[in-house]
Amino acid sequence: MTDKAPVTVEQGDRFLLVKRGLYYRPGNQGYTGIKDRAGRYPESDARPEDGITAIHEDEAPEYSQACFADLKEKHMLGKIAALEEEIKRLRLDLAAQECLQDSAYKAGVKHGWNLCVADDEDGYQHIANGTEHIAELKRIREARTALEGRGS
Repeated sequence: MTDKAPVTVEQGDRFLLVKRGLYYRPGNQGYTGIKDRAGRYPESDARPEDGITAIHEDEAPEYSQACFADLKEKHMLGKIAALEEEIKRLRLDLAAQECLQDSAYKAGVKHGWNLCVADDEDGYQHIANGTEHIAELKRIREARTALEGRGS
């Protein structure tokens, strides 16, 4: 019941087989009480006369009736730890994106760009002013280069 093999699902194999309150593992290789570790089978594989029933994966509980409490707890703690790691990763990604956005904004403002979406006339005018600002910077640079060239 501690098998961590990945579950592969064929088209139409969307059912979990249940016997004595436990799910069949993939490839009919034993039993598990944990839905994540259960195999997926076609509904036609159920054999009620042999005590094997099928339940659609969307209707199956996360843990079967006969799942051992210690395995259930261990699995839950593992899922919680994985989710906490995912939260940490997402927070780091968010912080990195905010830093990139902030530095892009600062770089854009430094060069006179408007990085905001403008949906009014004033916004478009600001963008035009940013373009004019860039042209002015080019003129200043050219004038400085010309002056430096004359001084030598």
